[in-house]
Amino acid sequence: MPALLLPSRLNGAAGMRPQCPSCDSFNEPEALHCNQCGQPMEGIGQHSKNPAGRWSWLPWTLPLGVAAWLWLPALVDEEPEAPPVIPPAEPNLKQDSSRPRFQSPDKDPDPALLEFDEPQETLGVNTGGRARWGWLQMEDPAGLSLGISAGAISAEGWVALPRKDLLGATEILFRQGRPGSGQIRSGFYRIGDPVGLWKVEPADPAASLPLAAYDPEMQTWGIEPDGATREWMPQSGWKVVGSFLHIPEPVSTAEVLVQEGAVVGWLLPDERSGESARGAGLAGAWLWNGLPGKELSEIATLADFQQSEFAGGVVEGYRQIFDNDLEDLPALSLLDIARIRPLRLSEEEIPLIYDRDSLLANVRDRLSNGLGRDPLNYFWGISADSLRWLQDPLTTRIWMALALESGDIESLRVAIDTTSDLVFAAAQPQALKDLEDLLTELWIAGIEAYRKAGDQGLAHQWIEQGRIRYPGNDTLRLLDGERLLDNGELAAAEVALEPPVLKADLIPFRDSLLKRLQAERSIEGRILVRFTPGSPVIEATAQVGNLPVDFLVDTGATSTTIPHSVIQQLGITLDGRTQQRRIRTASDEFMAPVVELPAINLNGAVVSGIQATVLDLPGQPGVGLLGLDFLSNFRLDIDIERGWLLLEPR
Repeated sequence: MPALLLPSRLNGAAGMRPQCPSCDSFNEPEALHCNQCGQPMEGIGQHSKNPAGRWSWLPWTLPLGVAAWLWLPALVDEEPEAPPVIPPAEPNLKQDSSRPRFQSPDKDPDPALLEFDEPQETLGVNTGGRARWGWLQMEDPAGLSLGISAGAISAEGWVALPRKDLLGATEILFRQGRPGSGQIRSGFYRIGDPVGLWKVEPADPAASLPLAAYDPEMQTWGIEPDGATREWMPQSGWKVVGSFLHIPEPVSTAEVLVQEGAVVGWLLPDERSGESARGAGLAGAWLWNGLPGKELSEIATLADFQQSEFAGGVVEGYRQIFDNDLEDLPALSLLDIARIRPLRLSEEEIPLIYDRDSLLANVRDRLSNGLGRDPLNYFWGISADSLRWLQDPLTTRIWMALALESGDIESLRVAIDTTSDLVFAAAQPQALKDLEDLLTELWIAGIEAYRKAGDQGLAHQWIEQGRIRYPGNDTLRLLDGERLLDNGELAAAEVALEPPVLKADLIPFRDSLLKRLQAERSIEGRILVRFTPGSPVIEATAQVGNLPVDFLVDTGATSTTIPHSVIQQLGITLDGRTQQRRIRTASDEFMAPVVELPAINLNGAVVSGIQATVLDLPGQPGVGLLGLDFLSNFRLDIDIERGWLLLEPR
């Protein structure tokens, strides 16, 4: 359970509430009029019980002193005394506040090592003790560092820590590897408060100062980790935040606030300036307003804090992706878990190691590992919905490249469908152009994949759709010209092939299509039968009646033959009355049945009344022979190099 607010001293300490100058009654800090007499709460700083009243006489000292110095010699008949000797001012041990210090172990000394043998005389009180400083390191479940900051621990182990520094942390280590090291496991916090009070264990009472409540009537000292000391005074009014009093002010270097040898607060910097989504900003003084440290008992664990402030949100859903021990594909699958979770943290609250830039960089690195290694599985390692959720052009490009490299039809289709409707609000124009160019490549790769799979129908559909979507793309234009040639649409093919191409690698493709167009023009009016270019054997399929039959075209054979299996499919019966024909071969002579076939149609070349010999060709089951009794009805032109058999009716 989250920690509850400790009883505040403001609820019972009149000295910390503004006092009415008319009736001396105490009022709430933000009251504009007295709740007893109704008089305006103006001039309250002159009251001796108000913290600001102690200094209300300061603005009058300078003009009064000047007036006395000017007029006193004229009123007194004495020689003026020599001006008094003013002792040199005490050096200000406060470091340059414009330069942040003690924020990085790589640049700053370890606060744990900055111990002083001699008491700090500048404290003025209880100089025998000083605060116990050290680095506080926050780590997540994978051991990744969420941040590090300098912290001052009280004698009982108490330290004020910003809420945002704890988000996602499962371990908080103090002085790791140094003498006096410890760990934070529990403390006090309220949900959403910028700061909580946490306890380092084991405590070391002899090494620090006890925790006590802040007293506005007492002198306060600010001490940095290296011992630099200054008198601290509030720069504005405070706001009650849980058991703290918060006074906003610029802070560049952490300090501990001390009164009479006791820790009473902390000055905390905030590298992310501005207001957080959960309330007031962090930077400023956080003054303790609860029980003394020795009387406190922690009531919430660090695990309680994570459960109430961090667990179940988007960031917790994907943070394991930063664990280098986790394989790429399981890590990428975490995005599907994260994207459906609620947003528990504002953008300013997300730890830097988990922020959007870090997430996108990690996703890109993991996806890129699939290029040249396992593009298909890596493509499916991140879903289309997760890609839409990320809204990142560079991640999308890597994902599209994986689909392109895989050559898988389904991957190409999903990549095209997903990226076609993606909208990138903040993308640069060049990034959008790169995506559009890659989308065109995917489209062309999809056409080639369908062709390779033998699905010419879908390949032609993609070509037609691609021409509509990308009318200026030369590759798609040439593929469309090839499609038109396949369909015999020579006029349309000529229009598609006429414009020249700019890319050098497309010039040979266009030239070959133009030669093919020229050849197609030369055979207009004739019937074209295609066969394997360069093959001495011409294989063709003709319709015998309504039955497709494979034939070998043989210009040296006198008659056509048909296999027994086809005769049965045609429903022709062979019996003793069937006409016979003598067949002579190089090694044999025998009689074979002769039957009249239905009309034979070879790509539009039709001949009826063929008397075919029923014969099974050796090693060619189910294949017939198309001889001169069919071919002699046409003028023949055979181009073996191109694989063309041209038939022109006589």
